[in-house]
Amino acid sequence: MDTVQVVLASTPDLQCGYSRDLFVAWCGSAQNSIVLTNRTSPGTLARWLIDNPQDHVVRLEIKRRVKLEGAELEEYLKKKQEKEQEESRLKDEQARKEKEELESSDESDQEMDTEDLYGGRPKGKHDLMIKSEGKARTGFFKQAKKSYPMFPYVEEKIKSDEYGEIIRPEDFVVAETPAVDEVMKDVEAADPDESQQDISEVPTKCIASKVTLDINARVQFIDFEGRSDGKSIKKYLALIKPKQLILVHGSEEATRSLGEYCQASGFVEGSVYCPNIGDLIDATTERHIYQVRLRDHLVSSLTFYRARDMELAWLDGQLTMPEQEEDTVKDQGDEEPLEDEDDANKKQQGKLSTLLPTLEALPPAQVPYHMSVYINEPKLSDFKVVLINAKIQCEFVGGILVCSNSQVAVRRDTAGKMKLEGALCEDYFKIRDLLYQQYAIV
Repeated sequence: MDTVQVVLASTPDLQCGYSRDLFVAWCGSAQNSIVLTNRTSPGTLARWLIDNPQDHVVRLEIKRRVKLEGAELEEYLKKKQEKEQEESRLKDEQARKEKEELESSDESDQEMDTEDLYGGRPKGKHDLMIKSEGKARTGFFKQAKKSYPMFPYVEEKIKSDEYGEIIRPEDFVVAETPAVDEVMKDVEAADPDESQQDISEVPTKCIASKVTLDINARVQFIDFEGRSDGKSIKKYLALIKPKQLILVHGSEEATRSLGEYCQASGFVEGSVYCPNIGDLIDATTERHIYQVRLRDHLVSSLTFYRARDMELAWLDGQLTMPEQEEDTVKDQGDEEPLEDEDDANKKQQGKLSTLLPTLEALPPAQVPYHMSVYINEPKLSDFKVVLINAKIQCEFVGGILVCSNSQVAVRRDTAGKMKLEGALCEDYFKIRDLLYQQYAIV
């Protein structure tokens, strides 16, 4: 091929048609690529390519049509000619029968009309005796036709049905005579050795042959079927690469098999959970959260800043672990009653609560310096409302909030951070103060 081409095959199994012919012609070139979008039925060429991606040699049965030649062509033409002659004979015989039926029908109609005019039975001529000429004919002997006193004229009876007169198509056929030039061209172009029989289509036959093909083209399977079988689900999970995975709504065997595959493959970064019906699991993603105690003087020294529906504060402190109390066993004799199970559980929970680390404030000399943190990133649309309420002209131009007659611009960069640009005028510092007020700065 001189140019790059993309061919969409209508038969995805590559078993027949032009798609199979193109595969045979193009599979040997390394510059070509074959993309399969769905799994066809087993035993087809496309399914073999999907199931055997490592094999690069395939043996195929190629079926193609070739023109008949020699004795086969002569036999075919002979049979075709005999068939056409038989059809022509049957057609002529049918036409002859229809013509005879039509003529016999016309003769019977004429005889009935003549009988009514000249040989009809006179009505009311005799009261008692009827002569023989008035009797109806038996039809055993052929009657001689009447001789007319004037020129013989037989009027054909027009046949009609419920839709009107019956139209005979042969009465309206227009004879077409070919032009002289066209006839001469056909005569000059005709081959004298060519058979006189007109062959409308070239006779062919189907032959099959076994060939071995080297697959050098790139074969790739891109699944567009949307199936939910095990193989498809594994492929989807490998492409998604989830951080954590919870498998539900499956049989116990299928869930366990898929969970083991996900853990062994390693494409799941976190944990793989396979809970049973009614089980509770802890799928918390942020695991660096610890429970500590705060000293009262530390809580009273915090300054909270509101950010939407929460309040935030910055603190610097240090953790201190409580000393573990040693268990002392005192012998109080047999008179002291034994503790029940509930009391023992409460005492155990109290001991665990005393083991929580305590967060204490650092001395002022040890507090490190830290950069200001801006929390609660505002939206440009919300900030526009704030500027309008402050009676500052602003409008959006290409996704940038332009303020004060194009003197100040507020935009968001590719990293998602707010940028304030413009001339250092009075409106610039006013807009900057309003922008700072939208953040919780700690």
